[in-house]
Amino acid sequence: MKTLIFLPLLFCFLSLGYFQKKEVTIQGNGQIKGRWQSEQIQIQYIVDSHLVHEKEITLQRGNVYDFGDTVVRVKYPDGTTAQGTYTVVREAEEKKVVLRLPGTTTTYTLIALTPTHMVWQRDLDDVYYTEGSVQKSAERAIYTEELEK
Repeated sequence: MKTLIFLPLLFCFLSLGYFQKKEVTIQGNGQIKGRWQSEQIQIQYIVDSHLVHEKEITLQRGNVYDFGDTVVRVKYPDGTTAQGTYTVVREAEEKKVVLRLPGTTTTYTLIALTPTHMVWQRDLDDVYYTEGSVQKSAERAIYTEELEK
C-alpha cells in the first residue's frame, strides 16, 4: 500500500524538477574573448505570431565589445564607453550571453560563434515600427546583431 502512494508522489516530484529551466555557467569563454565590432542589425516585427515588418541596418560604426575573461568593455559609436561583466550560460539547449552593464542586464541567445563571426539575438517587447508614414505597434520584435572580430 505504501508503494502505491510513494510511486505516484516520486514521479510527480521528478517531473516538477525536469521542467524547470536549467541555467549552467559555461567555463572557458575562449572563443568569445577579444574585440568584436557590430556590423549589422536586423529587427523583425511580430504581430499575432506573424512577421509584419523587417528592418536591416548596416553599420559603418557600430558598438565595439572587448571581452576579457569575465569583464566586457563596450565602446558606443558616440565615443562613450561602459564597463561591466558577462557570463556565457547554457539554458536548456541554448547558449546565452548575459551582459551586465551599469544600470542594465541584457541576455542574448547565441545563434552562431566562429573564431571571427558571432550572431546573437534577443526579444524586444511592445515595440513600434514605421510603415510608410504610419507608426504601428508590434507585440514583439526579434533583434539580431552580427559581429565580426
